[in-house]
This record gives sequence, C-alpha cells and structure tokens, in this order.
Amino acid sequence: MMKNVLITGANRGLGLALAQQFAQDDCALFLVVRSETARQELNKRLPYAKVLVSDVSEDEHEARLATFLADNVLDVVINNAGSGTKAPSLESTQVSYLRKEFDTNCVGVLTTVKGSLAALKRSNAPLIINISSRRGSLGLQAEGAAKGSGCSYSYRISKAAQNMLTLCLADDLEDFGITVAAIHPGRLLTTMAAKDAHMTPESAAQQIAELAMQNRLNNRDFISLEVGRLPW
Repeated sequence: MMKNVLITGANRGLGLALAQQFAQDDCALFLVVRSETARQELNKRLPYAKVLVSDVSEDEHEARLATFLADNVLDVVINNAGSGTKAPSLESTQVSYLRKEFDTNCVGVLTTVKGSLAALKRSNAPLIINISSRRGSLGLQAEGAAKGSGCSYSYRISKAAQNMLTLCLADDLEDFGITVAAIHPGRLLTTMAAKDAHMTPESAAQQIAELAMQNRLNNRDFISLEVGRLPW
C-alpha cells in the first residue's frame, strides 16, 4: 500500500537511500534538505518528490514545515537529519559541539514532529521513526560498550536526549494512534561512519522501508537492524 513519507536530511547518506527506496515502493515523498543546492540536486534524482529547504535546528522550521505540508496526509515521518563531531574525550569536546548536536539530533526532531503533527493525525496508521544510534543507549553506555569506540561526547549525549524525546512522544501521541519508534540503522558506511562500519545505507534503507510499509514497528520500540531490540 502506497504511503506518504516525510524524510529529513534526505539529500545524502541514509536519508537519500531512504528516499530512493520509498520511491521504488511508489510512495509520495516529502523531503527536507538544508540548502537550495541540495534541493536542486535531489529534484534531479527524484523529480516527483516535494522538497522543502529548511534547517531543522532553526526556530522557524516548525512553521515552515507546517506550511509546506498544508492539508496533506502523512503516514510516515522519518527524522533522519543528524550531526556529529569527532571529539571522543573530555579534553577534545567543546560546549559548542554539544549545542550543535543537541539542536540537530534532538530539537530538530521535536520541531519536525510538531510541524508535521496535523498531517500525521490525518493518517489511518501514522508512524514516526527517529533514526537513533546504539551510542544513545544509556544501558549500553553503562556497560562500557562505547569505551574506546571513538564516538564523540556530543553525539552520544544528543542521541540519548533524542531517545528520551522518543519515549516522551510515544507517551503523548499514542492517544492519537501514532506509533513512535527509534531505530539504530546499523554501522553504516557514511561520512559519519563508526570505526567498525560495514553496512551500506541502501541495505539499511531497504530494511527500514520494509518495517514501515508492513507496519511491523510498535510504540516505544528501540531496535537495531543488526541485533534486534536495544536497551534504552
């Protein structure tokens, strides 16, 4: 069944792979990118997609997105836009890195959900997928899983905050029938790749699309495409 899908950060990496995969599934695409250049390049690849130029970290993003969506229906919102910095130690990290990652990885999810909420409520089976990370798991962090990984303070902290936001949204929106889930897409070979990256964005996008198209995600899920359920 065709769905209307919104994807942020849709011009490269996993976001682009997701857009291309959902296009293959005959879905209607609403894509968000940060620059006019990115919009033009994306429209060459996906000429039937509707593309909004908006920075998810800006205060104006919520209203800009709501205007862009107008009276459309959204079945799936994928918060994919992300930011990371290579500063894995207390010595190397900076306050500015935390602010940047928090604004994109957490605040950007909040404003995107708020801006798309009316469109989601028009769907019969609305779904929000937040692209998270295993490094945002407090449980795994407490077990020492990230020690020596090279993953930055700012990325881990911002993804942990995003995970809390996912749970807050899951509590708040279930009364409207909206499913909210977090997905760690695996160790992807992208510009933000971990040292042990091995999966292609296309492989992850195919799996995520299958989960969304087949309605296989449950409210409050936090799953890894590689190992299954993750601890929050």
